[in-house]
Amino acid sequence: MPRRAETKTKWECFCRQGIQDAVVRLISREGTSALTMERVAAEAGVAKGTLYVYYKDKTQLLESVKDASMRPMREELFAILEGSLPPDEKLKLFISRHLGYLDANRDFYRVLLWDRQIAEAHRKRHQTERYRAYMERIARVLAEGMGMGLFRRLDPQKMAAMMVEADMAVISQRLWSEKPGPVEEDAELLFDILLHGIVVHGDGEPQLRRRTKHSNAPSANRALDVRPARQPGVPRRPPRKDPSP
Repeated sequence: MPRRAETKTKWECFCRQGIQDAVVRLISREGTSALTMERVAAEAGVAKGTLYVYYKDKTQLLESVKDASMRPMREELFAILEGSLPPDEKLKLFISRHLGYLDANRDFYRVLLWDRQIAEAHRKRHQTERYRAYMERIARVLAEGMGMGLFRRLDPQKMAAMMVEADMAVISQRLWSEKPGPVEEDAELLFDILLHGIVVHGDGEPQLRRRTKHSNAPSANRALDVRPARQPGVPRRPPRKDPSP
């Protein structure tokens, strides 16, 4: 009896995987407009009634496929965030692997990202457990880096939100572009802006934060300060007079 149950479970997993693979092929080839239960059944080589054994409708089927497709990436990214690397290296590796995974599956995710049928789900992602799980882990890494003096002491939750949304913006741009370029360059760009900002000093390089009373790091050039520092030996500029009478 247990062997029969085990065989049934394996068959159900195999059947579900075949159905999910069929959905991915359909979406990549024709978009979500082609995603009907009849088309999925034909693509998977199963009876339409078999689909309703596992999924009550197309929406549940699509959500299941999205979750199954992103689960390996989610597990890898969580492992990075909860690993033993220093906080700055965790964030750099997180960005690189996140962009790389979606880039390797760009046809499927491009359709999901830009199709109108998915737009509402994207607007609601802030309420999902998966999104909150990412945010909490990234915020913990940022808070750890702040405690070590690597990052400025800011609100880690807000900084995590900025990082995640910037990451998604780069992903959107890459999925929409026909020639997005090397993923490593975009990952490095995003990480560089996250740590150093976009403000430059006289030498054309980002102006990094000087050591403050909050920093206990051995080097102060690991954290960001967007305020340009005054060059040594250069007198301060006198305050501008008000020309109005």
